[in-house]
Amino acid sequence: MKKVLLTAACLLLATNAYAGIGDGQVNSGGVFTMYSGAGNDTAGIVPGGGIVGVDPTMTGFVNQDAGTWGVASTAVFFGFNWTATNGTLITAPGSYGLNTVTGVVSAGTGPVASDGTMYFTVGAGQVAGAIDFAWNTTSGIRVVDVWNVNIDGSLTAAVVPAMENGAFPGFNAAFNLTAPNLISAVPEPASMLLIGSGLAGLLGLSRRKRS
Repeated sequence: MKKVLLTAACLLLATNAYAGIGDGQVNSGGVFTMYSGAGNDTAGIVPGGGIVGVDPTMTGFVNQDAGTWGVASTAVFFGFNWTATNGTLITAPGSYGLNTVTGVVSAGTGPVASDGTMYFTVGAGQVAGAIDFAWNTTSGIRVVDVWNVNIDGSLTAAVVPAMENGAFPGFNAAFNLTAPNLISAVPEPASMLLIGSGLAGLLGLSRRKRS
């Protein structure tokens, strides 16, 4: 009986540890870099164009439990301050589209064009974040970052589709968050399947021995 309980507990812990369970909000420093030259909603691979602005004083947070994030800075950017709020995390691998009018993210793919939807793909070892960028008197500028999750849980922008609306159409806003443990490790689906299968096998073996 003890072996069965121990095996079940191990299976539960492993599932939680690799399903993206975080420790609540984690605050972070970071660097905001604006690129130009990608155009439309292309999957601008950083650096997709020339750097037009860098703000190394950015601060932010990630809350993996709530699926939220945000960034801001007190530094002046092209003459005005900026913030980015209402951030949503996308942790499941797949292809998505961000509606630049409503801010809703849904599964899907589409053409590369300034058509009101920014398409992006989240791969293995990556997470994405959609957020509302505000600069000067303009708000609701839709931004998407696809990050590589570093070994320490910090986030480095890898793919940044160009903004379609707002004051910087065709530009890419990359938010690199530098604090550790922002995102817990999420292995590839095949790795999770192997872990689950192995532990489930141990559970079955313990049951057979007991009977």
